[in-house]
This record gives sequence, C-alpha cells and structure tokens, in this order.
Amino acid sequence: MLNALQGQLKLLAADPKDPFTGIIRKMVGPREAVQYEQPLRALILAMPAMIGQIRDWVSESKWPSPVKRMHAFIMAYLYSPEDFLPESSMGFFGYADDAYLVAQIYRRTLLEADSFGFKRFVVDEKLSCDVQDWLKTVKQLLPAETTAMDKMLEEVTLKQDGNFSDLLSRAAKDGRATGCRINNAESGGRRK
Repeated sequence: MLNALQGQLKLLAADPKDPFTGIIRKMVGPREAVQYEQPLRALILAMPAMIGQIRDWVSESKWPSPVKRMHAFIMAYLYSPEDFLPESSMGFFGYADDAYLVAQIYRRTLLEADSFGFKRFVVDEKLSCDVQDWLKTVKQLLPAETTAMDKMLEEVTLKQDGNFSDLLSRAAKDGRATGCRINNAESGGRRK
C-alpha cells in the first residue's frame, strides 16, 4: 500500500497538468504561493514515510487507547473516499488534508512516546524535525480546515470505540464546502 501511494504521489507531483500550484495561487496569490508550494509538496510526499513509521510504532509498543484510536482513525480517513480536500477534483493538493492528519498523528505520537517513556525509534530524524514547520504552513494556508481536523482528532482521542463513521461523514460534508470555496476562490485572493 505505501509503495503504491508513494508512486501515485510522485506521479501527481511531477504532472505539469496537476492543479496543485494553481489552487495555491488562487488561494493566496502568486507571490505568497511560493512560500507554501515547496513545504506543502514536501509534506505530502513524506506522507508514506510517516504512515510507515506510525505503523511501526503501533506494532512495537503498548500505546494507551487514545493513541491507538488516532492510529486507527488515520487509516480509516485515508481509505475514506470523501474527505476535506477531495483528490478526485484537486489532484495532488487534495492530499494536503490527509498529509496534515498523518503529520499531526506522527507529531502527537512522538510527544506521547516522550511522556510515556517509550522508545521513539524514529527512522528519519530529519522528517521528525520538518513536521512541525510543515504543520504550521498548512495551518496558515488552510486555517478553518486544520482547526476542524484538529478538533476531529481531539474527538477521536475521547471516543470509547473505534467507530469513526460520524467523524468521516462530517469530514466529507466539510470537504464539499471546502472544495466549493477553493474552486470558487478569486484569482489573486489573499489568505493569511
């Protein structure tokens, strides 16, 4: 699965017809787009590595239930056909929400490892350093969406079961609204 995802992401990132750059430029304008394009691209391309690291953590340690639920949730979210930013209409940019959630769970798991005294065994130390900056970038570009996703993660940690259907359907509903807003953004519109 991770190899297939990585291959798909690399193809989309290299596709000159993909709307990634155009979407960002519509959201923040051409000048400001430069500060978002590279970090967001790097975050999305790092998603398979973070998923692999999360999978390794789950299989190697006895994590508390809230952390396990976050790990289960991200897999459900990734397999859900509808989410905040649909890949079907937004191409590579549509993976920004998936990558944001994966990075948040990655970061939170690192913090939990420290607080519970678990061995962090980070495979890619540079990745663990870059994640915080990438998260800030996405929050600046998509403040409403990241606030909703962070709230959703908090709800995941509070749930007593592994049924995420209500959260996934809310993400799909919010995604339809986000997709309309982004697709209707005026050229040169500012977003900070």
